[in-house]
Amino acid sequence: MTGRFLATCGWLAGKIGRPFGALPSGRARNAPVVLLAALLAVVAAIPIVLPMLDAQPEDVVAQQIFDGATTHPDGWIRLRGRIVPLESSPTGEPGRYALLVDEDNTLRAVVVRSDARLNAAASAQVSGFLTPAAVVVEEDLPIEATVAGTEPIVVGDQIVTLDAVPKPERQVWWPLAIPPAILAILLLVGVRAGYPVFRPTTEIAALVSPLTVGERVPTAYGGRIGPDVRPLSDPGGALLLVRRGPSGSLLTAQALADDGGLAPAPVLIGGSWSSGRVGAVHTLTETVPALEVRSELVDATFLFARNSERDRVAAMIAVDRRSGRGT
Repeated sequence: MTGRFLATCGWLAGKIGRPFGALPSGRARNAPVVLLAALLAVVAAIPIVLPMLDAQPEDVVAQQIFDGATTHPDGWIRLRGRIVPLESSPTGEPGRYALLVDEDNTLRAVVVRSDARLNAAASAQVSGFLTPAAVVVEEDLPIEATVAGTEPIVVGDQIVTLDAVPKPERQVWWPLAIPPAILAILLLVGVRAGYPVFRPTTEIAALVSPLTVGERVPTAYGGRIGPDVRPLSDPGGALLLVRRGPSGSLLTAQALADDGGLAPAPVLIGGSWSSGRVGAVHTLTETVPALEVRSELVDATFLFARNSERDRVAAMIAVDRRSGRGT
C-alpha cells in the first residue's frame, strides 16, 4: 500500500514536471514542482491567516465591566444578553438607550446606546465601545428581564456605545485549506519518492537455488549496464546470463538493443564489491518484482516477471535476506 501511494505521488509530480523535462536532471528539474507545492501551501494558508488579520472586540460578560477587568486598549467589547429598550435616557444625554441583561448572569446588566432604534430581543449579540457615563435607571423592567421579580444590578459608571453593525465572531474557513494542503504534500512526497518507486521487501525465498551455468533470465532494467543507460520510467530490455569463470559461476548482464539489432557485450556483475536489494517496483497500475544491483560496472534496477526469478538471481549477489537491504 505504501509503495503504491508513493508511486501515485511520484507519477503526479512527474506529470506536472514533464513540461520542464528539458531542464538538467536533479534539483533543477524538480524545482518547478517544489515551487508549485510552495504556492499551494500559501493558498492553503490564506483561509487560516486572513481571518487572523481581522480585528476583533474582546468577548466579555457584564461582571467584567463591573470589576474593570476588560483588557482591550480601546474598550471595544462584545456581549450577549437580553435587550430591554428604555423609554428615557439613563444618562441625561439624548440618544436611544436599552438595557442589556447579561446572558450568563441575569442579575448583572449594562446600558447600551445606539444611533438606530433598539428593539426588544430575548437574546442578542452586540459589540461596541465602553464609554464613561453616570447611569441611573429608574424605569420598571418587564418581568422577563428580572429574576423572580429581582431587577439586575446595572453598571453605574459606563455604558456601551454600540457599533452600527455588530462585529461577528471570527470565522476560520479551514476546510478550504485542506485541498491545496493535501495536493502540496502529495507533490513534495512525489518529488522525494520519484517514479517509479522501488521498495525493499522482507518476503524473500530463503531456500531458493541460485542460477546455474548457462541459465539466462530475461529482464527489463533502469539504470546503467556498462555504457548503456536507461531511465527506470522507460526501462530497456536486458538479459542476465550465468557463465563459467576461472573460480566459479559468473553473473553477467547484457543490455538488449531496442531495434533488435546487435546487442552490446555482456557486463560482469561483480568485481571488488557488489551488493543488492530485493524488493518491488511500484507504478500507478502494477507492482513488479525487482532487484537493485550495485557493482563496478552495473548500477541498475532489474525488473522480473516472477518473484522466483528475482530470488534466484539475488542468490548470486550479496543480499541481506532479513531486511532486503544490500550488504
